Amino acid sequence: MRYLILLLLTLAACFGAQSLALRMSGGRTLKSESNFFSSLGRIQAGAHAQQKIMVLGSSITGRLPDSAQGFADISNMGCDGGCGIDTLRAIDQGILPSAPWIFIETNTLNLSLSPKPTEISRTMMSPWFKFGINHPSISAYARPSAFFYSKLLARKIGNYPPAEAARGFGTGTAPVLLSSAASHPLDAIQASRVAEVTDIIHRLQRRGSRFVFVWLPPARANDPAPEWILALAESSHSFWWDLGRRVSPQDVNLTDSVHMDAPSATRATGDLLRAVAQLEREKLQ
Repeated sequence: MRYLILLLLTLAACFGAQSLALRMSGGRTLKSESNFFSSLGRIQAGAHAQQKIMVLGSSITGRLPDSAQGFADISNMGCDGGCGIDTLRAIDQGILPSAPWIFIETNTLNLSLSPKPTEISRTMMSPWFKFGINHPSISAYARPSAFFYSKLLARKIGNYPPAEAARGFGTGTAPVLLSSAASHPLDAIQASRVAEVTDIIHRLQRRGSRFVFVWLPPARANDPAPEWILALAESSHSFWWDLGRRVSPQDVNLTDSVHMDAPSATRATGDLLRAVAQLEREKLQ
């Protein structure tokens, strides 16, 4: 009995230390010992926050600052090794909350054409994942190793200066609605995915969400946007925004070949916020 009491007291002390560390780090960590746990923690934190804007995507999206870095209106749902369709399906199934504005990163959307589900999409169906949304102390972003790795990530990618969000990339572009987007027939897999995702988006639109398909920096060189993605934006009555194509390569700093550093990611987040504000103004006019 004495050992059981000692064990319970030790566990209580550990959870207390975790809760204190979370408060001192602003409510969540940013990186864990693997991309898998980093993604789970990011999505759990974004679901717990339930902000006005949700950004779904891959690790490219995962670099964007959100409410954890002071951008109170944004939940970052970036999924390393996955794409925005993984989290979109979870929203449709009620596992994750929805939001008034949902951005879907298109840079890695071709991954959704694979019939094999990702490990993260399977994990989001588990009771542990759902429990971690409501109880931060046992979430993936509260893992002890996450506090150490978050410091290493901050050293690598830098800070998120608010001045960069105010500056943005200055492209002068905004999301648009498309018409006659695809000039060539889609193959069977593409057509099936367009039909599936269009149905999901229409269900969420009836619940009040509005959607923007966005290509984030870096750009695609000279390659055009995949036609099936343009067809998806059109058929789902969603906005399309080729932000990456409009941004000069000299204005984007990368930590590798595809991921923005913190200042560049902050500029992208500032552009997303301005795009929502502009679309809302246009709706009221």
